[in-house]
Amino acid sequence: MTPEYILNTLQTTTLLLVFLGALRLIKKEKNTVYVVFFAFAVASALLSDLYWLVYTLMRPDTRMPFAANEIGEWALFLMLGASLQTRSDHRFAKKEIFFAALFVAANAALWIAWSGEWVQDILTGVVLAYLFCHLVAEIKQADVFAKWEWWLVGLSSLVLICAQTGTFFVTEAVRKPLDLFCYCILFAMSAYLILRAVMAYRTKSQVTQMVSRAFATFAWAVVTLYMSDGYFYMAAMILITGCFPLMLMALRREVSQA
Repeated sequence: MTPEYILNTLQTTTLLLVFLGALRLIKKEKNTVYVVFFAFAVASALLSDLYWLVYTLMRPDTRMPFAANEIGEWALFLMLGASLQTRSDHRFAKKEIFFAALFVAANAALWIAWSGEWVQDILTGVVLAYLFCHLVAEIKQADVFAKWEWWLVGLSSLVLICAQTGTFFVTEAVRKPLDLFCYCILFAMSAYLILRAVMAYRTKSQVTQMVSRAFATFAWAVVTLYMSDGYFYMAAMILITGCFPLMLMALRREVSQA
């Protein structure tokens, strides 16, 4: 049993528990349309993981085809975006939405350069952009990020894309430290977002910020996963697994105090 298989099993178990928690929240509270979309998102991720587990048992060490797991991931991003759409207004975040879409487009270009899978990577980029655009609209509308945080996220994203692009044009001796530099940016930003999400959860005055920060943590964790390999990939899987209960906790706290 490979470490990746163990992590996927852990993630599947976590998703099942989060899905049951979301169903209990829907049953207990009224006017929770965004929680319903969140539950659908978790269910999509759960089905994607179950497919992967079954496939690896049936065909170990065989490359996974363009199949149900990809569709499950797309549904996850679409449902999370739909959950945020019920809460945000795009009219006040046009600039942020433009740069969010540009960032995801740059990510998609890097995925294509790495894998050569044009259709799969373009479709993934489109649905991930849908999530990112609704996320930044929610962050802007709820006034979650201070001005300096917008600059921090923006500059980190720009430097990350430039550094990742640079790995295609440098020698092998330079590529390894440049890759390590990219991992430092990815995981340092992940650590910061997790810290701020936890702080918002523990501070009653920041109830309106909890959901946005939890979703932002997940979105950056996805970027980290798609840009990682080897042990860094497994670390990113752990990050994403932890984001699901974090998002549920934020939704539950917000609903209970609404």
